[in-house]
Amino acid sequence: MEGWKKTAMKKWMKTTMLVLVALILVVTTVLSINLELNLRLRRWAQSLPLLGVYEIYEESPQVMYLGEKGVQIEPHTEELLNVNAESGKTYVNVFWLRDSLYTHHYDAAIGQTNLVGPDAFITIADTGEITVNGTLQETSIIPVHLEESTFLPYEDLKDLDIFDNLGLRRKEGTTSGHVIFMNDYLPYQTLSLESGQLVFENEEKMNVYRSRVLSLEPYLKWRTFREPARILEKSSGGKALVYETEGDYLTVVTEKGTLGVIRETENRLASMEPVQNAKLPEWQSPLEEPLMLVWEAVYSRNPNVDTLPEMPGVNVVSPTWYALTDEEGSVSSMASDPYIRWARENGFQIWALVSNEFDIDRTHEFLKSAEARKNFIDYMISEALTRGYEGINLDFENVYKADRDRLTHFVNEMAWEMRQHDLILSMDVTIMGGSDNWSKCYDHAYLGKIVDYLVIMTYDEHWASSPISGPVASYPWVRRGMEELTKVVDSERLVLGLPFYTRVWRERPSTERANRMVNRSTAIGMQAQANFIENNELTPIWDEEAKLYYASFIDEEDVVKIWIENAETLSIRANLVHDLELAGVAGWQRSFATEDIWPALRDVVFQRADE
Repeated sequence: MEGWKKTAMKKWMKTTMLVLVALILVVTTVLSINLELNLRLRRWAQSLPLLGVYEIYEESPQVMYLGEKGVQIEPHTEELLNVNAESGKTYVNVFWLRDSLYTHHYDAAIGQTNLVGPDAFITIADTGEITVNGTLQETSIIPVHLEESTFLPYEDLKDLDIFDNLGLRRKEGTTSGHVIFMNDYLPYQTLSLESGQLVFENEEKMNVYRSRVLSLEPYLKWRTFREPARILEKSSGGKALVYETEGDYLTVVTEKGTLGVIRETENRLASMEPVQNAKLPEWQSPLEEPLMLVWEAVYSRNPNVDTLPEMPGVNVVSPTWYALTDEEGSVSSMASDPYIRWARENGFQIWALVSNEFDIDRTHEFLKSAEARKNFIDYMISEALTRGYEGINLDFENVYKADRDRLTHFVNEMAWEMRQHDLILSMDVTIMGGSDNWSKCYDHAYLGKIVDYLVIMTYDEHWASSPISGPVASYPWVRRGMEELTKVVDSERLVLGLPFYTRVWRERPSTERANRMVNRSTAIGMQAQANFIENNELTPIWDEEAKLYYASFIDEEDVVKIWIENAETLSIRANLVHDLELAGVAGWQRSFATEDIWPALRDVVFQRADE
């Protein structure tokens, strides 16, 4: 009997084992085919107390700003939290207000911060005295300066009548310990989190945890329970602010204020919703027709208005009358009453040009001084109002890249003051991606939100001292530069620059370097170009790539080259106004042009406006 029982038990155990093996094989097969079920089971397993391979830990408190493109952790968090502990006030970095089109500059010499945007010009003294649009406020605001950053007490800012226009607000109801600021003008995205959703500190920790969940091996190791994965939050649901990343994860800020990452899935991306926020003031074009501007280059004396030609199509003239002459903001003037009368009689608006004379060090000192900037702006506005200009054309070139934010702030100050008098502000800039002092010194995207028109100097592709001979403005170079700009600036505020000149290049073999040519160039206007072609009996050929005419010849030891600008080549480029929906064109400069240029450009620029 005893032997029979043992035999029966062995059979039962064998049968049971076979059944278990069969079940495991079936389950394994099903899970290998049904990946969604596989993942659900693994997620369920990791939530069990026995197999819970994570622990929730608290982050160190941070001061942060939720920007348009990502979360900005304030580097001076520790100092700001210490100030908060002492004063009970939370501080905001004024740089965050750039998203509200407010720029700032701190003048340490006089202890004053200027903060200017669409709605207000604010001055804040280190003593706490504050003015808004020139009016002294009862509120006292004492800024904190840490290295190159300026911080203002949020609670005191809220006492200002214009506070709502700043767009800044603190995220309320958080329990994470973070001090979080948002901007009501930004288009945030939200996402509904699943109950039980785990939020990780970073992508690396998320991936370590996922590798544990997706493999049975970690559950069989004691280390898994000794060293559980660390998470920031296990969500109970609700909405989170979300940022897409280049990886397979999303950055989120939960309702509790937790900043972390979750895994990206198609379902989550599809469920993202925009937050309907306030709108910044919309720009309105000050002109009812396309812009056709021409610069009047004035160096030593103004032109005799009796000799000026008719310029059909031109609606704005910009004489180069003014220049910054010192670090204190003084401005020289060559304004001409006869020229002003001539412009009025011929129906032209006047946008007087003011330059920095390309003096990089003078400009640096000028931009640092609040008083100098005020002197400059006040003078130019006084000139515009006294002489009846409709606008100002700002031509600041050769600026240190390090002064980029200072330049942007100066332009914002000038734009604000000019709006108070219904004056038009345009600014001349190069295309993006060039040298530090001639291109990267411009914040094209931001300037394009401040000024009425951004005039792009799409010429000097090959400049006077270029080591390589080439055209002043080939079509591919111009189009590429303008297309890049339309990605960051409203195309209706962009003006295409056209050169009414070319360069004659002379090349000869180098006497110092093997297999090298050295060259020099001379800039000539269109009439001089026509004379040059005739005198040298040249027969230009068409350069299809550059969309310019080209001619060359040998002159003693020199190879002479010229890429020719005329009504045809300029008209081809002017068509970009319609292709890219630009505001219009601006030509440098009037005295370089031949009379056939004006009707040719008019017919292109205004052709579709008239249809």
